[in-house]
Amino acid sequence: MDIATAKPARDEMSGIPHHLIDILEPDEHFDLASYLHEARLVINEIADRGKLPILVGGSGQYVWALIEGWDVPAIEPDIELRTELEQRLAGQGVEVLAMELESISPETAKNTDLSNPRRVIRAIERVRSNTTAPVSPESNLRRAATPPYNTLIIGLEAERAVLHRRVLERLAAMLHRGWKEEVEGLMSAGHTTDDRAMSGIGYRQMVDHLEGRIDLDEAFRLTAVATNRLIRQQANWFKRDDPRIRWFDLTTDPAITTRSIIEIAQDWRAAAKD
Repeated sequence: MDIATAKPARDEMSGIPHHLIDILEPDEHFDLASYLHEARLVINEIADRGKLPILVGGSGQYVWALIEGWDVPAIEPDIELRTELEQRLAGQGVEVLAMELESISPETAKNTDLSNPRRVIRAIERVRSNTTAPVSPESNLRRAATPPYNTLIIGLEAERAVLHRRVLERLAAMLHRGWKEEVEGLMSAGHTTDDRAMSGIGYRQMVDHLEGRIDLDEAFRLTAVATNRLIRQQANWFKRDDPRIRWFDLTTDPAITTRSIIEIAQDWRAAAKD
């Protein structure tokens, strides 16, 4: 799953070791607890070599869970509950399940893609299990008493109109690179939107097109809508007034912005070594 995930290309990764890429098949289970386990192992290994781990992207929940040292127990799926929810999904649609999630945990619903059936079902399972705190950027219930890492956090921002234009440009580039063909190959290998990864943005919309429910233009439009919705959700996790984040405007001169970030990082590393 290379294209619709916007995975860095091989030439972009040249000379820089990347980690936790291509570690799963589309139908393998992977959740926050799994991610924290794998990421912490990698960070320790990099630090043991005297190198600087750089965490890039993506989900705000995953980023803050790692930085703040959340204690997230692994949750095995409740097969009976999963079956019940999947039957309701088939008979009533994702909207009904989304309304249930909003009623039992508004904070979790606020940070869940309510159009994604897999995410909604998993969120309901998590809330009903009562083994984790409500998922909220402001929640202190999961944080370690002392953050486990000394971090410098860099945020890249732009006006919403600029981001929307970049989303459309990215989707056009995905089509050129073989977005449709990638999903066709995954479907030929037996993967469906029942696989968690295949229900992600850009995959479920293209599946709907390939199965004849919508045309290609509509798949493009719905993917753009879902991506912009994700941008709004991410803004709940990465707030402009968060004092921990050093923000830089993407629309300024990229050479100047890059140089400024490098200088800040060098000063931070020097201070950390003192």
